[in-house]
Order: sequence, then structure tokens, then C-alpha cells
Amino acid sequence: MKTHDYWKEYQELKLANNEDAIMHLDPFGKLATDYITNSDAYLNFAVGSIRSGKTIAAIVAFLRYIKESPYTMFAMAGKSLKSLKRNVLKPMRGIMRYFGIKYYYHKKEEELDILNFGKKKTIVLYGIEKKGSDEPIKGSTYAGALLDEVTVMDAEGARMMISRNSQGDSRIFLTCNPGNPNNFVYQEYVNDKELINKGHVKVWNFLLEDNPSLSHAYVEHIKNIYPKDSIFYKRNILGLWASGQGLIYSKLDDNNFYDTQRPLDYYDYLEIGSDYGSSSTTCFNLVGIKEFDDHNEYDIIAEDGYNAEKEGVSLTDDEIVDMVVRMQDKYQLGMYDVIYPSHDAKSLKTALQKDERVEMDIHTFTPNTLECISEISSLIYKNYLRIYTGCVNTIHCLRGYEWDSKAASRGEDKPRKVDDHYADSIRAPIMEHLYNGEPVGFLLGLG
Repeated sequence: MKTHDYWKEYQELKLANNEDAIMHLDPFGKLATDYITNSDAYLNFAVGSIRSGKTIAAIVAFLRYIKESPYTMFAMAGKSLKSLKRNVLKPMRGIMRYFGIKYYYHKKEEELDILNFGKKKTIVLYGIEKKGSDEPIKGSTYAGALLDEVTVMDAEGARMMISRNSQGDSRIFLTCNPGNPNNFVYQEYVNDKELINKGHVKVWNFLLEDNPSLSHAYVEHIKNIYPKDSIFYKRNILGLWASGQGLIYSKLDDNNFYDTQRPLDYYDYLEIGSDYGSSSTTCFNLVGIKEFDDHNEYDIIAEDGYNAEKEGVSLTDDEIVDMVVRMQDKYQLGMYDVIYPSHDAKSLKTALQKDERVEMDIHTFTPNTLECISEISSLIYKNYLRIYTGCVNTIHCLRGYEWDSKAASRGEDKPRKVDDHYADSIRAPIMEHLYNGEPVGFLLGLG
């Protein structure tokens, strides 16, 4: 297969023996090659479906630009530093090792120095996740940047990062899966015809078929992960900007319910998820997980809950621990089983840890709501998630779980915070035991 011309720029740096290289680069498709060679606007967006090669193309384009630039200070940002390191820094270091590009990563300072691009070039790393993320960026000046998954960043932080690239002919390389059409990225940049016509913004729309390293079988498999009418299929597969409307788990039907319980020893794991509301609803779900060679299956075996608003009295943490112990003892759970108190229920976690009756291991799970919805929606669609018909509150909750239309009008993807407690309760055991131990979003690798 013909080697792309831009690779020649790196041949003098390529390792004579790259057996220790972290990453091997397959030849790029036409769209990725066009992005790398023609991303010469101020803002260069690689937008589209998952696994379409956006991130690697953006990394190579960014490195190519840094090598050519006479300036020395650059920036790189993700939703969080953790996601940036996983999705961008790790493959970037592999690519640099592959090409013999010398670098030094200052972990404490969160800076990456490139040492053999004529003179030292420095890339400063940022996480732009929460309100106030713009503060550390203020006052800095850069000659270029890479922003990964910009649609899920804090808008003010992303805008600030874009504005700080003002040295010379600065270029910014941005990647994202399409999101809500009211998202600031779509409204202010990707769909701004004036900016595009003036050449300030360029947009490349990637699809799965634009990544030649993916087999046909793999592409077909990924296309069948999501329900065809879901926002996740529209965004992650078709590369469309779409908003969440109506029921979230619209494919939930009688095939997802069962009447006869399996013996507990059928399952590989038994775990309790929870949602905590001292003045609203506190609930628990027992989830059985069965591992197969090519997937996992999940049964919602039992539920328990207390509605403080309905009863007119709130439970103490010790009384809630009593609920946990009753479920633990009824289903003979022990030290090899796990309970997940809500990530924001610190007092309950402490109470569980102090109570000697609690034999289960106590873990904390911090949810990414949209990722949880995406994964659970996929499991429901494939009938890998089943609910015991006795779990009437869980079934009622999941059937009525819907998108928040007001949030959608603001460009946000959120479920309505109404009667959502059991939908939250089932998340931790499922997300912590997805196939191969990682959520599909991570399993799929780079964008």
C-alpha cells in the first residue's frame, strides 16, 4: 500500500528498530489524510462517528503543525486531565516513539516537552470539565492547541482556550462526536456558515467507513450496538447532530422482563446498586451478572426502597443500613459481593463501613450519566438486560425515564429529574461489569 507523502517528513526521525514502540500506525484513509494535510484554518474540526479515526488524525496534524511552527508554546485539552491522558496523550506518546520524536513528560507540571523539533516545544495540558475551568487558562498565550471531545467541555473554558491561541498563524485542532444541535460547538462554530465561508473554520465529517483499519465485520458489529432510533445511533454511527427527545429506554419491552428467578449460583457476580435521597427516595437493586465469551448479561433480581416524601419521615443512615443488611442476608451475600453506595452519600458509606453486620465489600462508583444511559440502552436493545417482574418500581421508573426537553433547548443532554431513583440505582453494578471490564465508550478506543 502506498505510503502517504506527509510521512516522509518524519522518516529521518523514525526509529531504526521500533520493536518497543507503543503504537503502530496503519495507513490513513482519504479523509484523515485530507485533514492532516489541509487543516490550515484557525479552527479545524474533525467531527463524526466513533472509531472513525478522528483522534489519531488530529494528533498527527497537531504534531506536524508544531514541527513547522516557529513558536514554542502550545496547549492540549480534554474534558478532564484523566480523559485527555487516556484518549490523546497515551497514543500521542506512542506515535512520537514510533517516529523517533524525543519528548519528556513533566507529570507534576502537566507539560510535555518535544525536544528534537529544531528547538524545544512545550505542550501544556488542561482539563476543561467544570465551571471555572477557564480560570487557569486566563493570561496564557499559545501558538496552537488540540481540543479533544470539545462538545463535552465546559463552554466558557473551551472558548477561553480558543481565544488564547494568538501567536502568529495559530491553528487549533478539535475533535468531537456530534452532540445536541443546541450545543455551543455546533451553534458557534460548526454550523456558522460565515466563519466557514471566510476560511476561519474548516469541518471534516468522519464516518466509520473512513477508517480503513476497521474490518467490515467490526463496522457491522458497531452499527448494531445501538437502537436505530436512538440519539446514540444518530450521533455515534451516522455522525449527526441530534437531541434527546421522549423516552430514553424506548426499546424496553416484555422481552426484558422475566417471571422465574434463576438460582443465585448461576451468576458470576451479585452486587447491590443504590440511589440515596435523605429527604426523597433511597433505593437498592440487587443485580446478577453472568459472563459469557463474547458478552455479559445482567438480571435485576430484587429491589428495596423508601420514599421519605410519601411516608413523611426521613430515615437515618443507620436505618438505611438496616435495609442493606436485610437484602444482604436474604440473598446470602458476603465478602466477595459488592455494594455501591451513591457517590454523593458519604455519610451512608461511613455508616456501612462502621456496621459490623455489613459483610459485603463497599465500593464507590462515580457515574457519567450520558455514558451510563448509552450503555444501558444498548444492553436493553440486545436483550442483555432483564428485570424480574417483581421489581415493579424499577420497571415503572425505567419505562417512564425520559429526556429533559428544557435542558435539550440549552444544548444539554440530561434525563428529567423526576422519579429517576431506580434508573440511577442499577448503574454501578452494570457499568463496573461491562464486557471486558470497560464501558463500550472506552472499549471502542479512540474517536
